[in-house]
Order: sequence, then C-alpha cells, then structure tokens
Amino acid sequence: MTNVLPPLRDKEYGGAWSIHDPKTMDFLQNIPHKQGNTEQFVNDYADWICENKTIKGIEKYKIKSFSAGTTETFDKFYHHYLNKRLRIHKGEYFYHHMMKRDCFQSSAYMDEDQIQKGDVVVMSCPFSDTGNLPPNFYSILEACEQLDVPVMLDMAYINISNLKQLDISFNCIKVVTTSLSKYFPVENYRIGIRLMKDEFDDTLLAYNQTGYFNHFSVNVGHQLIKNFDNQYIIDHYKDKQIQYCKDLNLTPSECVIFGVDLNKIYKEYNRGGDTNRLCFSRVWDGRIS
Repeated sequence: MTNVLPPLRDKEYGGAWSIHDPKTMDFLQNIPHKQGNTEQFVNDYADWICENKTIKGIEKYKIKSFSAGTTETFDKFYHHYLNKRLRIHKGEYFYHHMMKRDCFQSSAYMDEDQIQKGDVVVMSCPFSDTGNLPPNFYSILEACEQLDVPVMLDMAYINISNLKQLDISFNCIKVVTTSLSKYFPVENYRIGIRLMKDEFDDTLLAYNQTGYFNHFSVNVGHQLIKNFDNQYIIDHYKDKQIQYCKDLNLTPSECVIFGVDLNKIYKEYNRGGDTNRLCFSRVWDGRIS
C-alpha cells in the first residue's frame, strides 16, 4: 500500500510539531496527577479558543464534548457520512487522505469538481498545508450552504494562528474540532474538543455521558489553559518565525510554527498541494540541531 503523503517527519523542517517551550514543559511536569472536571473543562476550553479572536457563530455550538484529540472526532464524523462523496483539499492532514483512500467509495479533491449534493466536506482551518485560511474557504462554505452539504472544520492550528476573525456561523458546518497538541507538547495526552450545534447520537456523545475517557488528561488540559493564555506561543515565537523566514527565503504563515515556500525552493517539503510547508518547532527547541 502506498503512502498517502510523503514521509517528512524525519526531515529537519518536516511534520507539524508543538514547540517544547521551556516554561510550558516545566509546568507540565508539575501538574498534579488527578482527575479533572470534564464539563467545566470543555466550557472553559471553548472560551479559551476565542480569547483575542472574533469567531462569528461559535456561540451556536452549544454541544461540547471531550475528544481524544481531534482524531476521535474525525472518526465519528466520517462514520456518520460514509455514504457520501468525500471532498478535501490536496495538502490536507494525512489522516483525511487515509480516510479518502481507505473508507470512502467516492471522493474527489476540491480542485477536481464543483461541490455537489451528496458530498461531505472536511477542511482544516487554518489549512494544514500553509497555516493560512484554506483556498476558497468562504466560497466553498457558501456552496455547501446552498446544497445542504455537511462540513467538518478541523481547527487544530487555530490557537497558534494570527487569524483574528473567522466566520463559522454557516448552517452547513456540523462539527468543529480542535485540540491542545499543536499549542502544548501534549500530543500523547489526547486532549481535544468537539463542538456541535445539534447532538450526534454516537459513541463520542455516549463516552461523554458515561465518563468513558481519560479524566487525567482532562485535568492536564484544564491546568494548562488556566495558566497560559492563547497568545503565549505567538507572543514568544513570532519574532523568531519572521527571522527564520527571512533567513530561509520563506513567507511567514499565519501559524507561528510554519514558513511557506512560495518560491518552490524546498520541494522536498511538498505535502501534495501547491506549496511547500516548513515547520520550525524542533529546530527552535533543540530536538533537531
């Protein structure tokens, strides 16, 4: 079986990694090992996402569920819409490409066809391939609105992004999901959230109703967002991003950990889309010298 995207994680600027920031790492090591209050966490987390940002329509998403990262939310959404034609952008997060390859009988990239009835759309916002707004973001949402096409927004990068305004008020958006693993070094803790306007009667909702998830990760996430605002990473690393982009002849992404190669210099970092994306995190924190 062939890989859906080039294996870039072993390259110097490959992959997409949180920064092992010394202050957050020290704090993480000293968080007490105890269970958290899930209802309080998901409500506080939804508020934390919006600090210093205007996200129009987020108040409509009143059904908040703890998710094992974003991936658990992806799985539940895909399972719900397997009978539809999957639409994603080239350059999307590899997991969406795997689902396109392995689980959907019908699929098409965004640039291959117009949005049609019977489609289901998954977009990362900020876009995984650039850290910026996805290509044709609002025109795609408007088409989905007109044709009653369900949409899931993968907003994993929203809190390391300088995007200050976003409109997610469209009725076609059924699910919004994000996690803490791009902001804090907690990818193995699996701390995420699913936001919905209407309930899916699915296993993720059942897990939340019965407490069938990692309560210790809930506490870790809650302590982190109570002690670090959602501008901390941007404030501490934006100048470094600008300097690295200048040195490497890159364009700064809206996401502070990325530089975008619009000049086609670093072709080895192409992820299947129109640009090449470089991630600085591991170079900055010394994991790669």
